[in-house]
Order: sequence, then structure tokens, then C-alpha cells
Amino acid sequence: MVSESVPLIELLKETEGSLLILTHENPDGDALGSAMALYLFLRKKGKNVTIGCKDRVPHFLDFIPHCSEVVSLPDGKFYDLGIIVDSAGFYRAGADVKVGKRIRIDHHVGGEFYGMYDYIDPRAPATASLVYELIKCWDASSIDEEIATCIYAGLATDTGFFRYSNTTEYTFEVAKELVKYGASPHYVYRMFSERESVNKMKLISKVLDTLTLYEDGLVAGITIYDRFFKETGTDYADSEGLVNYPRSLEGVEVAFALIEKPDEGVWKVSLRSKVEADVSKIAERLGGGGHKYASGCKIKAKSYEDALETLLKEIKKQIELQKIGV
Repeated sequence: MVSESVPLIELLKETEGSLLILTHENPDGDALGSAMALYLFLRKKGKNVTIGCKDRVPHFLDFIPHCSEVVSLPDGKFYDLGIIVDSAGFYRAGADVKVGKRIRIDHHVGGEFYGMYDYIDPRAPATASLVYELIKCWDASSIDEEIATCIYAGLATDTGFFRYSNTTEYTFEVAKELVKYGASPHYVYRMFSERESVNKMKLISKVLDTLTLYEDGLVAGITIYDRFFKETGTDYADSEGLVNYPRSLEGVEVAFALIEKPDEGVWKVSLRSKVEADVSKIAERLGGGGHKYASGCKIKAKSYEDALETLLKEIKKQIELQKIGV
């Protein structure tokens, strides 16, 4: 993974113009952690760098160092170089950005490719680990507690705090090194997982009432209507992780959360699987993407019923393909 980052490192060293580091919309821990680590490092290197995102930093990530410096996109400015992290392409930014050269750092399979400077490795447990390798290859002495915390947050959250299938010996080696640099596992876990609001608990209560089983219990899903956010005083960011409730049911192989997004005229879908089913293929057929065990997409439909029917059709198709080994 280190050698693959060298072309990008050389380009960044030579770049004297403006840089924009950006995340996908509704950022998760890996997206924001990766972007912020790279931003802080490049700033140390004297680069003219900005970090941006379409959406505000959610409460569960507001502990990430310097997150208040994230600018709202689009900002109307032109940047000589744009780097999007943890995303299949710049379209995932959800906002129009003006950049001269486009680069992608990611650990997802597929997506858009912009040239030889892209740094993409699906073997990596998280995009944060790729950013870590890039920084370490360039100048490991620049890694401080803040940068280590950003990278650790991305690595830990994208591996389910070292519980998911992308957790390997390498994952623990990186985590160990980050702790040596000053990252605190207890702090990151507590700030990410143990600061829920009463309002979110009320949202969870409403959402669990929608829990439904399909395909003889192999599939489970929840629905999050926009009115739920209004009734509980929450917002879209509070839907993060709720798909894990149906996923936790015994016998369930595919879980989904269908989230109403009236501002975009779509239903956002979060997909999770446990052992055999590859939900990335479901997401790809619906215009999205992700990993085998965690993916997402958007469905444009006239009604909730149409969106649900479209989703269930693709899930059933994938389960049937899985049975015959396709």
C-alpha cells in the first residue's frame, strides 16, 4: 500500500496552488477522520489547504480535532487540486465543487478513476489507513496526537471498533502505532458511542416500531420517515447506525434502513449483511456502492411503497444469486 501512495506524495510535494480536501455528504468517521488527518498534515507542510463538506459535522463526530474548520460546500471558490476521500467519486460530495485536478483516496471497490495519482486499495480496512500510510511514507515525524486521533477515529469506526470482517492483523498494527502517537481508544469510543441524546432515543423508539421481517426472516428492515425527525427534534445525522438494529437479529442475513429524504426527492438506503450476502452488488444495481457487508444507495420513487418494492426485489435477487454461487 505504501508504494502506491508515492505518485500522489510527489504530486502533493510539488503542488504550490490551492488544495481542497473533501468528504462525501453526511460524513461518517472514516470520511471525516481521513480528510481531517490529511488536512492537518498538509497544513503542517505549509500547503494552502481547505477542508470542506456539504453537510455539517454531526454531533457524534464533533470530537475530531479542528472539525470546526470544515467549510460548507459549495463555497464558490476554485481550487487547483481537489482530493475526495472515502468516496466512489466526486459526485458523492453532493455539491458542485470547482477544482482543476481531481484525485480520489478510497478503499471501496469500483467507482470513478481520475488518473495515476488516485490512491485506491480495496484491501485496506479503512480509508484512514491509506491516509496513514501516505503520511508515514512522506514524513512520519509529523504525526502528532491530533493527526493520530483523526486516523484512529476513521479506522475504529469503519471496522466497528475492530469487530467487522475488515479487521485484520494489519488493522491492529496500525491501531497500535496510532496509540503510540497519542490516540486514546477509550476517548474515541466514548465520544463516538456514549453521547446519545434523549431525542435520539425517542427516534430509535419510533424507528423500531417499523421493524419488519421479509424472506422468511432472512431480511429485516426499518423505515425512518422524515416526520420522525420532526417529531423527535432530531435530524438525518441521528439515523447513523440504526440499520444495525435489524442486522443484530438472529437469522437475518441482509438488513436495511430506508430513510425518507424529501429535500432530495429520494429514499436513502443503508444496507448491511453478515456472512454470505454481498450487499455492495445490491447497492451497485441501484446506483450506489460500498463494501460486501456495508453499502448504500438512493432510490428515486413516487412513494414509499414503490421504493420498498424496488429495494426488496434487488435484495431477493441477490439472495437467490448467492444460493447458486453467483
